[in-house]
Amino acid sequence: MFVLRGTVVTMRPDGQVLDQGAVYVGDDGLIAAVTPTDAVPSGFENAPHIVAGGLIYPGLIDLHNHLMYNSLPLWTEPSRSEPWTSHNQWGRAPTYSSQISQPARLLGAAAGRALLRYVETRAIVGGTTSIQGNPRGAVPPDNDLIRNVDSEKLGTHDDFIRVSTLVADSKEALAPYAAAVQQGRGFIAHSAEGSDPKLRKEFQLLDEVGVVTPQLVAIHGGALTAADFARMRDGNSSLVWSPFSNYWLYGATADVASAKAAGVRLCIGSDWAPSGTHNVLWELKVADLWNKAQPSPVFTDEELVQLATSNPGEALSGVWPHPLGRIERGALADLIVVRRDHADVHRNLIAATEPDIRLVVIGGRARYGLQSLMKPLAPKATSISVGRLSRSIDYGDPLVTWKSVITELEQIRQDPSAAAIRAADTFAALAAADQAAFNALVTAYGPADLVGSDTFVLLPDMPAPELDSEVRRRGPAGATPVAVTIPPFEPLTTGRTWFDTVDANPFHNGLLSGLRTYA
Repeated sequence: MFVLRGTVVTMRPDGQVLDQGAVYVGDDGLIAAVTPTDAVPSGFENAPHIVAGGLIYPGLIDLHNHLMYNSLPLWTEPSRSEPWTSHNQWGRAPTYSSQISQPARLLGAAAGRALLRYVETRAIVGGTTSIQGNPRGAVPPDNDLIRNVDSEKLGTHDDFIRVSTLVADSKEALAPYAAAVQQGRGFIAHSAEGSDPKLRKEFQLLDEVGVVTPQLVAIHGGALTAADFARMRDGNSSLVWSPFSNYWLYGATADVASAKAAGVRLCIGSDWAPSGTHNVLWELKVADLWNKAQPSPVFTDEELVQLATSNPGEALSGVWPHPLGRIERGALADLIVVRRDHADVHRNLIAATEPDIRLVVIGGRARYGLQSLMKPLAPKATSISVGRLSRSIDYGDPLVTWKSVITELEQIRQDPSAAAIRAADTFAALAAADQAAFNALVTAYGPADLVGSDTFVLLPDMPAPELDSEVRRRGPAGATPVAVTIPPFEPLTTGRTWFDTVDANPFHNGLLSGLRTYA
């Protein structure tokens, strides 16, 4: 347990900001008190007091991602001169398989644990404490680094969330999800991604099977109309907005102005590296640019910050046993400390970049931050370079360091042929251990857990068009990734090369080029 002192931006409904506040973090990973509002709890007499040296916010929640692909650079299809109109199109593009699906598959098969640590590190340096979008295959354990929304157990043996990434297009396909929702489970579903009005049918199907409820978190909603948003409001469902990815692929984004006017709970997500921002901290900046480009602002600065804190916290609190997204007694102790450069506390977070993140606490445990703040809270944390800055990070295992993670991934990038051979051996062992599980892997990109193996294999949750042809050509071994060219790994901080790539894509009509001004 410890006490974190500083200006506390609670993100409570009343907008409370405590200029000289203290957050009491218990050993149970929950917030025991927030003073001066609450009484000082007993048991903290000898707890260390840490002066934050910045503003204390709830940890950021990225409610839409695809983690397996976040080592890859931004992607554009050279043969494409106009924006796509549907999510059903770009997965069949000529370069999609070679530049996105195959490199991710090989990394996930040959070094799944290192890949997951890499992409979670990329998220945590931007203040992310919870992220949605686990790959299929091996399930990351709780408390590994950041919270994985899809599989988080919160100290229980329960499975709180169901996820549909590839859109289920029939009542039969949605039946298991509908049953889970009836049992109180959460349901995160991609729906109506793109600008084609025909995509509305995806949301209408969700409504027909009865899952437009408080447990539903719908992702994208690019083709939805005011009538759809009214239905979503009536069901008290949530919508996750990923404006960068929407503009990058489709040249347009969801009508969040109408959604907000209808009273829909809005959240934000950074999607994935091939068409998204580095982390949700940068996605907030895209939302800010969009907001400034409107005839009159749709969101206040406080409402923008709510997209990544209290709003997704409310969406998850309906199915998780503890609240999050606000700094209040009884909530999960997921906190970030951000350097103060702006008088307005909400503008301060919107404008912040990775170097401004001073500390990240997840479940009451300091996982990343300045060495001066990490040393008393996580003495076994190891060093990590974030751009030109030095920070500390705690992977929970002293043998795991940022250097070891990069070294393992670089070995695969430098010799993908050898990695493909190792992956083949791994998949053969999986088949020998449990043929039924292996067959499920081949046909559906993998079961929730690979029975009979302790190998940490990650499997695609996005289109993998090469998979079907490989299986047909080579039999069951076709599930094994082949040697491919793996691009250099993306840096942890957003920089000039990334901005130049953003400028080169005409689909967004220059809107996203404004991100350079935040650097």
